[in-house]
Amino acid sequence: MLSQFWPDAPPTKHTFPMRNTVMSGYGRATIVVEAGEHSGARIQARRAVAHGRPVILTDLVVKANKWPGELLDRPGVYVAGSTAEAMSIVESISSGAAEVDALLAAAAGR
Repeated sequence: MLSQFWPDAPPTKHTFPMRNTVMSGYGRATIVVEAGEHSGARIQARRAVAHGRPVILTDLVVKANKWPGELLDRPGVYVAGSTAEAMSIVESISSGAAEVDALLAAAAGR
């Protein structure tokens, strides 16, 4: 578990965006399966794009909201029409990351 808050810190209106920023930076990707126009998932997706992390949005999220339109033309943003398609995107992201890790290890002589 990773948090910038003490375990007994109560959730507040201001801590959720901070938490979403940390989660988007440390995660390999952000997957948004449900979100509203002003949800924390929207904040996390936007922060993930800013961090250069992949974002996977379900087609339902894209159809139900205006905010995904701002992200769809950005690199690393995907729309999945099914769970199988989302998992395929995750596998593609993971295999690409594993290749990069292997190249970095080889360059470091490990």
